[in-house]
Amino acid sequence: MAGTGRTAGTGHTGHTGHTGHTGHTGHTGHTAHAAPPGSGRRPVRPGSLAVVAAIAAGTVVPVQARLNGELSHHLDDGIAAAAISFTGGFVLLSLLALFSPGLRDALRRLAGAVRDGRLPRGYLLAGVLGGTFALAQSTAALITGIAVFTVSAIAGQTLGGLTVDARGIGGGLRQHPGAARLVGAAVILVAAVVSALPRLTSTPAPATVALPALAAIAAGFLLGVQQALNGASAAASGSPLAATWLNFCVGAVFLGAVWGVKTLVQGTSGQPLPTSWWVYLGGLCGTVFVGASAFLVRRIGVLLLGMASIAGQLAGSIALDFLVPSGGRSSPSALTVLGASLTFAAVWTASRRPRGTAGQ
Repeated sequence: MAGTGRTAGTGHTGHTGHTGHTGHTGHTGHTAHAAPPGSGRRPVRPGSLAVVAAIAAGTVVPVQARLNGELSHHLDDGIAAAAISFTGGFVLLSLLALFSPGLRDALRRLAGAVRDGRLPRGYLLAGVLGGTFALAQSTAALITGIAVFTVSAIAGQTLGGLTVDARGIGGGLRQHPGAARLVGAAVILVAAVVSALPRLTSTPAPATVALPALAAIAAGFLLGVQQALNGASAAASGSPLAATWLNFCVGAVFLGAVWGVKTLVQGTSGQPLPTSWWVYLGGLCGTVFVGASAFLVRRIGVLLLGMASIAGQLAGSIALDFLVPSGGRSSPSALTVLGASLTFAAVWTASRRPRGTAGQ
């Protein structure tokens, strides 16, 4: 999940760090981060900052989930809530485009890249993959329970990150699974199970949750693919906001169509739209996360982006439950806190470079 916020070919060679800009005369690379000789201090790698940014972006996800959950509760319809959330994000980004010549130029560059064949048309459907994950949240999670769905989705996202990075899907740098990345992936799965243990006691019988859990794994896998495709769109347009606009446009149309079919078959829940304005802010949270992911994915890869955002999500969930408890929940258990701590250890392990590769 190199440089999605810039146009391709400006000097980024696919490494997580900056290796030099052809547009800067007299400079062969960024030397501002280098430590003075003999100072004993290690330079700050841009990749490290990107990992921190991915963790910060992940903390937005629990807030979005809480808001969408409240909206779903009021409407008694999870698919309608997901469609409204995506539509809200699309409307916000469209308003931004209306007042931002830079974003409109980026959208024109994106369209040009598609016409020229530099961006495959299939990449435009990344929003469908995000919409599929939202559908899984509103359907499969009702059968499996949140604990099993979370563990299954994280397993799928981790597998997707390993696969996408290894194959270079979306045009990103190919990163073959080394020992550190595999160990980090294993630790993130253990962390997910540990953090979910307090809720696994209320899980339905294995035979009941098997197929929905597989659906959650598939949805998590597709989420990793979506991030890679959004990264490609951001690189082609020179703006992660353009990729985010496209993602929400396609996702809103997809979820609106699914909700329409559901309504024709089953009818509506009959519940009115809630009057509390804040329950509609889930789309805003989604734009922040998707935009940040599109910007970061080519800097650190899909696997590390997914792991870092998962760490942020678990940490954000704990903070949210402490600060704004919901539904009579008790404070997070010690196992949940332990699981969240393990995710940070997993991110640190997976982000370590083999010896001798520093600066490459």
